[in-house]
Amino acid sequence: MPTILSASIIVVRAGAHPQAGLEVLLMERGQQTRNFGGTLVFPGGKVDEGDAEMVVAQDLPLASATLESLGLLPHQVRSVYGAALRETVEEVGLLWHGLGGWPMAVDAPDESGQRLRLALQQGQSWQAACQHLQLRPSVQGLLPWSRWVTPTQPNMSAKRYDTVFFLASAPQAQQAVADGAEAARLVWDTPLNFLRSFEQQDILLAPPQIMTLAHLARFDSADALWLHARQHVPYSVAPVTHEEAGCRMVCFPGDAQHAIRTAAMPGPTRLLMRNQRFTPPGGWATLWE
Repeated sequence: MPTILSASIIVVRAGAHPQAGLEVLLMERGQQTRNFGGTLVFPGGKVDEGDAEMVVAQDLPLASATLESLGLLPHQVRSVYGAALRETVEEVGLLWHGLGGWPMAVDAPDESGQRLRLALQQGQSWQAACQHLQLRPSVQGLLPWSRWVTPTQPNMSAKRYDTVFFLASAPQAQQAVADGAEAARLVWDTPLNFLRSFEQQDILLAPPQIMTLAHLARFDSADALWLHARQHVPYSVAPVTHEEAGCRMVCFPGDAQHAIRTAAMPGPTRLLMRNQRFTPPGGWATLWE
């Protein structure tokens, strides 16, 4: 089964109070969607034709070169950046940009993402809508974080995806708003609270979200995360599905059942499928300690 090139943005912000640390944005996929209905995911989706043309090669940040080291071709690099911008606008109404070439005032309400989403819903092309609204979308703030490839035996969808995850700070003065279709609702919370809600079976998460939240939960603040992010080398994860003693599991690099014996990320090297949910074999605390 071939993979579908996709992109997603891990949107983070400082917590509402010092004790909150950093917060992450997750969206609940609509129940009517074919894949991952009801699951909390990071905003994003598959690459569409024309996404590469949304991004000029000269505008790519220096960090984009790390994606080529993960095996992406230059055209694919521009495509995933473009898809990340477009999908996040469509689903949650957030846009990284400069307005007419001028920086936004911090205290000025910025509804550019929602206005662009409305224009796209009305049938305008990305380029035409941006020109009409005098918007200059920017990928400078999108930092490559990881690349995940669905196992050859998918566990939660009928399709396989090759997804690049970017890390980005929430755009200043913008408010995320669900589109009501692909994104049924939006939730801001700390990585640890999301993982604990998953433990209590209050929410549903897929392995890329589980392990990414587990990684982010190790940072006490958004500042600490970005201090690390400046030196972060994006990692590639191609999990393998394995069955042992009647138990289905998904194994990551560093696990005995994975061809790559060096761990790519912190946390457990496998998740077990129990009652249609993924659980860490060594206890829930292994996800965040």
